[in-house]
Amino acid sequence: MNFELSTEQQEIRERAAEFADREVATYAAELDREDRVPFETLEKLAEMGFMGLCVPEEYGGAGADFVSYVLMLEEISRADAGVGVTLAVHTSAGTLPIVMYGDEDQKARWVPDLAEGTKIGCFALTEPTTGSDASAIQTTAEKVDGGYRLSGHKQWVTNGRVAGAMIVFARAPEGVTAFVVSMDTGGISFGKHAQKMGVISATTDDVHLDDVFVPEEDRLLPEGKGLKVALGTLDFGRIGIAAQALGIAEAAFRYASKYAAERTTFGKPIAEHQAIAFKLADMQTKIRAARLLTHEAAWMKDQEMRITEAGARAKLYASQTANEVTYDAVQTLGGYGYMKDHPVERYYRDARVTEIYEGTSEIQRLVISRGILKERAEAPGGIEGSRPVVG
Repeated sequence: MNFELSTEQQEIRERAAEFADREVATYAAELDREDRVPFETLEKLAEMGFMGLCVPEEYGGAGADFVSYVLMLEEISRADAGVGVTLAVHTSAGTLPIVMYGDEDQKARWVPDLAEGTKIGCFALTEPTTGSDASAIQTTAEKVDGGYRLSGHKQWVTNGRVAGAMIVFARAPEGVTAFVVSMDTGGISFGKHAQKMGVISATTDDVHLDDVFVPEEDRLLPEGKGLKVALGTLDFGRIGIAAQALGIAEAAFRYASKYAAERTTFGKPIAEHQAIAFKLADMQTKIRAARLLTHEAAWMKDQEMRITEAGARAKLYASQTANEVTYDAVQTLGGYGYMKDHPVERYYRDARVTEIYEGTSEIQRLVISRGILKERAEAPGGIEGSRPVVG
């Protein structure tokens, strides 16, 4: 069993780590205070090829594997989780659905600009009365000559206000259908800008569609196949959120362990007191376990294997780890951890949403448990799903 990264993967991780430390972490607290999207950082990410890292070269991307994308995303999220989720949604939810489900004409027209970062992508599924039940969306797609007229209200669209292209889900005559929509199309407007607990450097907006015309050639898959696009996108999108959660947890652990080594009480560093030492041991162990689950899921996607349950496991455990590790990091710093003078306060806020978006932890457990039951039905002699993919 070989857990070693390839030379290319190591180089991408190192480039991402260096960029994160130099260009992202430096401004993270400022962006958090000001509720500001760092466009200059996104431009630099595009110049480095990170906006289309795992997009095939023939469509303008860097052609790296999904494991490399996960490694890069963890490093960027370690510096600023808001920048991390902006990048994750742009890639996993705004670009890869076109790569995965679009026809050649759609890929040629939409993907290069997204992969090169000249346009940012977003994903509009959630509505004010529709969350985990994606089949209940109420946005309509009326069939007209040459295409469709979309009308409805989409909520909590990450990148909405800054995007150039949006994957939209609406109810057409044959059922829920997916469309690629240019954000400069007439009839699109923005409502409430969400005031969030964390990941503040990522913009999250309500998007209103008022009789928005979408040509038929910008429909992804046939009418009624939108849920296939939505659920498939969430499968690999969850791996990206797992990487983001890992980055947050890693940042909190590094800061807490450094603080514990330097802060003294009763004549010695607090890291030498068992109460703190055991916290650090648990934090590191959880992070490494979550990283293995996340890398396994990413590797499975690269092998074109089924990733529904693997992505759910990675997202469930990594997001849980992020919340537990950031809690313990605040606790390690004591009163200082509660103050904005130290970044663990921000990490704690940023971690919370990782158990909510791209499917709540409860939904992940539902996905995993259904996979277990399906496996039992197909193999009544016993379940072997707890075995690792390799080894």
